[in-house]
Amino acid sequence: MLVDRARVAAALPGYELGDQIGAGAFGLVLAGWHRRLQRDVAIKVLATAQEGARVRFQTEARILAGMDHPHLVRVHDYAETDSLYLIVMEMLAGGTLTRRRAGMTAQESCAVGLAVAEALAYTHARRVLHRDIKPDNILFDATGLLKVTDFGIAKLFAGAAASASAIMGTPKYMPPEQLTGGRLGPAADLYALGVLLYELLAGVAPFDPTLPPHALYHHHLHTPPPPLPGVPAPVATVILRALAKDPAARYPSARAFALALAGAAARGYGPGWVAQSGIPVCLADEVHAASERPADPVAKEPLVTVHVPLPGAIPPALDNAPDSGEPSAHQAGRQPSDGGSPAPAS
Repeated sequence: MLVDRARVAAALPGYELGDQIGAGAFGLVLAGWHRRLQRDVAIKVLATAQEGARVRFQTEARILAGMDHPHLVRVHDYAETDSLYLIVMEMLAGGTLTRRRAGMTAQESCAVGLAVAEALAYTHARRVLHRDIKPDNILFDATGLLKVTDFGIAKLFAGAAASASAIMGTPKYMPPEQLTGGRLGPAADLYALGVLLYELLAGVAPFDPTLPPHALYHHHLHTPPPPLPGVPAPVATVILRALAKDPAARYPSARAFALALAGAAARGYGPGWVAQSGIPVCLADEVHAASERPADPVAKEPLVTVHVPLPGAIPPALDNAPDSGEPSAHQAGRQPSDGGSPAPAS
């Protein structure tokens, strides 16, 4: 896709434009540099007259601008002019999970699962479903900190579920209720995360993605996933529960899933497995505690959630306004809770 760089530059006069660093059906991503703040950014460009694409792009910007979590990509700016739409985001120079997953250890894979689950716990508390959890939408910054990205087909839900107005997403990771256009809730994102973890640990997806669409859909709807070879039984049990056909049979929340996975991995790989993985993960107190003891955690919703970084795991400067003079949540040793009001826009 060709984009008029002069138009992009005119819409974002405070930025210098760099090379193209990504592309997709929506448009492309350019590297950028904020002159006054002296920081690298990524500029997501949508150049299309399609109404649906424009609405999804604006929705993504609005959703991410209202969120502040260490495992979610941050939005810094938004601009539009004529038929050009731009989201300015933090630069994630560490690449995608798709590129990094080769050679990942089991502990690294489970740490990735915890980080994504913590991001989902935060978004679900704000009634936002991602609907497209997959390796291409999980990126890393230059320090190795994982970020969930691409909320282009995210959906707000009220109460227990939302109606799927259209079947959207990536079939390889889509839960049965998303394939059939049914009611969607947090369990839909957990199914996709279960497929992702199965793929990381087994080296293959639970169902062959090269099958014709109708055959792949049939497997998601009716076929139990094969056992996970070489994976400790407690960990395999957690992942297979996330892949239950019935959403009600999966974990009741992303936090419950994180508690179960943290404890199962402690049984399978030993206490302290998260720190040993080398993947920086910001965990709620109870999830961190579960990862440190080889016992089954109680999968229930906590009354209060406080995110804390593992000792030495989170880089010291991750706040969104480096020139503010105020300590970031990481620097102050605190993290936003899962409940309460959304954080201010970036």
